[in-house]
Amino acid sequence: MGLVGFVRTLLFIIAFYYIFKFIGRYVMPYLVAKGLNKMTSRMADQQRKQQNFAEQKKREEGKVTIQATSKKGKKTDADLGDYVDYEEVK
Repeated sequence: MGLVGFVRTLLFIIAFYYIFKFIGRYVMPYLVAKGLNKMTSRMADQQRKQQNFAEQKKREEGKVTIQATSKKGKKTDADLGDYVDYEEVK
């Protein structure tokens, strides 16, 4: 029984070696490429969103706006007041 157990263990080790070798050679490159493509598309989406946000935030030079935040966290562009330019007198 000792020899049968040893041969069986040896066969399991050899089988696992070839299974992991197959996975490492064929499956892992596919998974890595898929992950890289997903990460690249996420980064491109994030960059597009950031550019759109920057374009929306561009305003005329010298124009001042006041943005209020409501209780729900939504930003509103309401005319809450006028900008007053002043000089400090000493």
